[in-house]
Amino acid sequence: MTAEVVLRATAVVLTLLLARGARNRAAAFAMGVLAGFAVFGSRAHSMPFASGAAFQAACLVALGAIGAARAWPPITGDGLSAGTLAATGAACAAAVSGRHLPGWQEPALVAIVLVVVSVFAAEATRASAEAGWREWIAWTSALLLPVLLAAALAGLFSGVPRRFQPLAVAGMLVVAVLVWAPAVLAERARVSRELAEEVTLGLLPEEDAVALRLPWTRGFEKRFGRPDERREYVRSALLLAVARHQQRHRTGEAERLRQLEVLTFRTRLRRMQDARASRFDRREPGEFGEAPAPESPGSL
Repeated sequence: MTAEVVLRATAVVLTLLLARGARNRAAAFAMGVLAGFAVFGSRAHSMPFASGAAFQAACLVALGAIGAARAWPPITGDGLSAGTLAATGAACAAAVSGRHLPGWQEPALVAIVLVVVSVFAAEATRASAEAGWREWIAWTSALLLPVLLAAALAGLFSGVPRRFQPLAVAGMLVVAVLVWAPAVLAERARVSRELAEEVTLGLLPEEDAVALRLPWTRGFEKRFGRPDERREYVRSALLLAVARHQQRHRTGEAERLRQLEVLTFRTRLRRMQDARASRFDRREPGEFGEAPAPESPGSL
């Protein structure tokens, strides 16, 4: 048994341990680096063909799924952050391993790793927000889709003429971004549907529900307060939508647990809304350009 085999086995164990803290940024990056080293080793001797790329992708996905299946965040923003860091770490390990590969083979290997980990992270984020058979379908997609894409991209790259290989690598990087579209669209539909009912119940202002639908509106909504307040308010609202959505598709004890989560996030949102309202109510006359109240004649 060589020293590298021992190190790669150790990396597997550490990856599984760190995957439980995938929501932590440092842990996500370290998990990616260790998983990449465990799969690719210290030096790749050749660019893998379709079957080899599929096997390596399956190993990467297995390490992530075994360790982080129950800890992966259900919010797209958190999942994107964790997935990007894990993908970057694995890509760094692949770049070091493939540093001696000729031509565009090393960038292609790195791009395929980025696609594989990004697809897994995007589908895992979508699966973590689902329940019942929808959750199982999303997890199946998270396990199979990266393997199929890795095989397809490796086969495509091996058949592309040398002068078109840079375009092939660029196309892979575009795919690594586009794979997040289903998760973003699913979150938008979930937030729109679930928070609309909160508005109907009178528990959420309608303008808040509208702003919370898309990342680029909820991330810059000034009415939500300071950046830290806005971040907490948005996170609580998105988790409320997840809890409501999961409650719809669960029964028995699981449904009751989701109801407790719904009540918890409702209470948290109400407290932040009250704090925001009281802060505006405490404004003194004349503040923010308001005219001071006129004095009554009897006060002279």
